[in-house]
Amino acid sequence: MLNYDAIIFDMDGVIIDSEPLHEKAQRVVFSQYQLTVPSSIFSAFKGKSEEDVFEHVVEEYGDNRLDAAELIALKHEVYSGLMGKLQLIAGARPFIERLMHQGNRLAVTTSATRRDQERAFALFGLDAYFDVVVTREDVAQPKPNPEPYLTTARRLGVPPTACLVIEDSINGVVSARGAGCTVAGIATSFSIERLLDNGARYAANDFETLAHALFQESP
Repeated sequence: MLNYDAIIFDMDGVIIDSEPLHEKAQRVVFSQYQLTVPSSIFSAFKGKSEEDVFEHVVEEYGDNRLDAAELIALKHEVYSGLMGKLQLIAGARPFIERLMHQGNRLAVTTSATRRDQERAFALFGLDAYFDVVVTREDVAQPKPNPEPYLTTARRLGVPPTACLVIEDSINGVVSARGAGCTVAGIATSFSIERLLDNGARYAANDFETLAHALFQESP
C-alpha cells in the first residue's frame, strides 16, 4: 500500500485516451471557423479548460471577432460524435483496482466538464472507484492554477501534501505541485523528461512501469 492519504487521478490522457479526440474536435472547429492555429500550440492546450483554450484562440487567431462560447458549443458537439472511439489508457483500470483493493482513497481532478466526465465514467463503469470527483464546474481557476487539486484535497479531508497525483500534462503537473501534492507522471502526452523537469517526482511511459516505481519507493 502506498504511504499517501489519497491518490488523485487526472482523467483525460491518464484514465481515458481522449486527448487525440479532443484535438481532432478542436481542429474541426478551427477549420470550420477558418482559424489558422499552429500545430505547435496544441500541446499547450492539454490539461487546460476549454474556456482557456478557446478564449486564447479567439484572441490570438480570431481577432476577437468570434464568440468563444459558440466555438466551445460546436467542439462539444463534435467531441460527442467521437466518443464512440474512446478507449481506456492501457493499464489504467488494473492500476486503479490495485490501489482500491489496497484500501487507498481515490479521486479524480479533471479540466473536463462534468458532462464529459459523467459520460466517460458511465461508458467504462468508473463511478465505483472514486470517492471524490472535481470537474471544471467545481473551481473558479482551472489548471495550471492549484485550485483544482486544493479543492479535491479539501473534499477528501486530507492535506494536499499527503496526496499523490497521477498526471499526463505539464499544466496538470504545475497545478498539482502548486497545491503541494507529490506528482507521478504518465507519459501519454509529454515525455518523461518534460514531466520530471516540470516537477513530477516519478514518471513512466506506462502504468506497469509506474506501479513498479511507486511500490518500490515510499514518499
